[in-house]
Amino acid sequence: MNLKQIAQEAGLSLSTVSLVLNGKPGVSQSTRDRVTQLLIQNGYNIRSSQAKEKALSVPRRLLFIHYRGSGCLMESKDSFFIQILDGIEQQARRSNFSLQILNLNQSNLKEELITASRNVDGVIIFATELEAELVPILHYCNVPLVVIDANFPHEQFNYITVENKDAVFRAISYLHSLGHTQIGYLHSFESTGSIPDRERGYYSSMKELGLPINPDHVFQLYLFADRTYDQMCRILSAHPSLPTAFVSDNDVLAIGAMRAFQDCGYRIPEDISIIGFDDSYISSISNPPLTTVHSPQPALGRAAVNRIQEILDTGDVNIIRSSLFASLVIRNSTAPPRPTND
Repeated sequence: MNLKQIAQEAGLSLSTVSLVLNGKPGVSQSTRDRVTQLLIQNGYNIRSSQAKEKALSVPRRLLFIHYRGSGCLMESKDSFFIQILDGIEQQARRSNFSLQILNLNQSNLKEELITASRNVDGVIIFATELEAELVPILHYCNVPLVVIDANFPHEQFNYITVENKDAVFRAISYLHSLGHTQIGYLHSFESTGSIPDRERGYYSSMKELGLPINPDHVFQLYLFADRTYDQMCRILSAHPSLPTAFVSDNDVLAIGAMRAFQDCGYRIPEDISIIGFDDSYISSISNPPLTTVHSPQPALGRAAVNRIQEILDTGDVNIIRSSLFASLVIRNSTAPPRPTND
């Protein structure tokens, strides 16, 4: 029998049966005993409220790994990471997890995952900089694992990411709605984390919107703001053909390039519009403030903890790829293109 049928058999409400099943108060002992017997007879695993309280008093152990690779993505995403960590800490407290945080790199990732399999109940890894060739190491983790801010399509892990391709599409659509048809791309040399999805998003969005893709308008840049600035200054010194707008892989690229444009005589947004990605703190204090894609960082952290809890509570072995939608934050770095007769 299911719970509804058990409630009918006992002459009780479904909510009363649910209280007994979950060991909650509010039911007389005689009723609890009668319902418990029916539940056990029908294969339900019953724990007393005292047993549940005892179990809940012992925190589960959760390990959060901040992986730092050989690239420079984290240089540009520290505020992104901090927001994710805030979400993890909040949800870990609510879910009665004790949280341990480790900063790891290639030299100690495998060893710590093996150790974690003996000492913790679940692992979350912030994998923005995790190189593709190191992904098989994650299989050494024998407890529930969730990967944040990366997507390895052929590896079966639970993922929590931002819907990057959709976010890029909406950024380009917004520029198009302003009247821009020549839209370039400020692209990172780095190819880890969410960068590949954002790159695919640029090309697929331009194609879907029927906009021309000019290879001369795709500038590949380093993610350190000063290096981005220097590179763009060198590019602009050659007086290249330029689009009227750019989307960028992240805010650091966008702001470094924006400074270079301004120092080379271009007005933002009158001459060139720019959209960043991540909505990091610097985007709100740049000059002008940067239009950017806001990633729901705390929600990514909370979702990762919830997935670990779900696996532990239900034994669910299915692989889930969860993508959270991002929103466009419109500030002052975007405007309609300058009239051609200006």
